[in-house]
Amino acid sequence: MKRLFMCLLMLGSVSSFAKDFELIKEHSKIAFDVDYMLMTKVEGQFKDYQGYFTLNSAENDLSNIRITVNAESVDTNDGKRDFHLRGHEFFFTANYPEITFESPGPIKLETGKKLVIGGYLTMRGIKRPLILEGVYKGKLKDPWGKDNYFFTLSGEVDRKTYGIVWNKSMDNGGVLIGDSVRIAITVQAQVLGEKTPFSTHMVPTTKGIVERDLLQKGKIKKLSTSTDPKDHTKKEAKK
Repeated sequence: MKRLFMCLLMLGSVSSFAKDFELIKEHSKIAFDVDYMLMTKVEGQFKDYQGYFTLNSAENDLSNIRITVNAESVDTNDGKRDFHLRGHEFFFTANYPEITFESPGPIKLETGKKLVIGGYLTMRGIKRPLILEGVYKGKLKDPWGKDNYFFTLSGEVDRKTYGIVWNKSMDNGGVLIGDSVRIAITVQAQVLGEKTPFSTHMVPTTKGIVERDLLQKGKIKKLSTSTDPKDHTKKEAKK
């Protein structure tokens, strides 16, 4: 019984270091590009997605990584092209509305070091291995006291392996668009449910706001000046 208790205690202490995180869409991005006419490229991104992972601060590793993309949200800055991409020749969003990437982990983290995440990408109902490589850029606390974790990731997908084979031939023997699609992901993440409200970024940093923030954190005992709104309906007594 004592051994069982100690095991449960150790398990509880380990789990207390593990927290779930979410991607902050205002400062993250899921983008892609593909060669066009062998001379340039088409760039795009997905505007709607969710991303989650578990971070164990004691072991300094990631696990349970899952990114879900709304394929309808594809945006290449051209409405007609985006309409084509949503159709059956590309993402076929009517039948396959989501694109997902999953990795069980664990993946070790070292600030500034190369990061390799092996997982599975599911698109158009087809699930295939995908390796994302990048850098864990580190952890920073924002002005509102929230911890933020930053990553950059990239990978490459052969679109034909997911049944996306549409193309057009050109006079020089080449094809209109390439088969290889490059993925670039920028991540800012915060603890799930503890996201810094985006509206706070737009609030002017006045002396009163700074002092109220310090007062709430217990770093000062009182405000240096009154921040109560002035009642302009009352006339001031003449001196």
